[in-house]
Amino acid sequence: MAQKITTADCIKAISDTWPQIFDEDLPQEASKWKRISKRGKKGEPIERVFFHKSLPLQALVVETDGAITRATIRGFAPFDANEDLTTDAENEMVERADSHAGVDFLSKYPCYQPSDFLFRMCTEEEAQQEGSTWYELYPTSDFGRGECEYDGQVDYFISRYLPEGDGEACEGSFTSARSVTEATAELLRLGFIASSDFVPTSRSVGEDG
Repeated sequence: MAQKITTADCIKAISDTWPQIFDEDLPQEASKWKRISKRGKKGEPIERVFFHKSLPLQALVVETDGAITRATIRGFAPFDANEDLTTDAENEMVERADSHAGVDFLSKYPCYQPSDFLFRMCTEEEAQQEGSTWYELYPTSDFGRGECEYDGQVDYFISRYLPEGDGEACEGSFTSARSVTEATAELLRLGFIASSDFVPTSRSVGEDG
């Protein structure tokens, strides 16, 4: 019989993941997590979401067949809150992320990966009309499970991964000196996901259509 996975087991798994993002920084913060939710039916993977107690961070722990198979730390930005039903815990995290300290923290550390963002590239015709290649980046929410509409600045979450020379012209819209084909290939190479290829993996997203 598989041993029951406890909250303490999950926090240890998250703590073990900490150096992958923060190296040797902030070791005292590695284990400060509070469980927010648990989802999954018997016979399916169990997903537990944790919020950090003082930093704009969330973590996902996946249990499969009685064993922890994945522990992921990710930043918590305003777009990570549920717009339709924001909880008190999420509101607190949004305030934390919107603070000067929160912005500095999310800018300093690689709390997001390219795969946390989808891109929509302009067409050749649009590039000709504008005089340059441009594309839009859309963050995903809930650890990459759903596309998120967000009209704020995103480059500070992801600037370390952007193609060299690309920059945010306005909120979520970026320009590139490359051709449309070259820019698309470079974004894919770096790990960004073309919005047309995105397949949500969350059960809740799938059930909602």
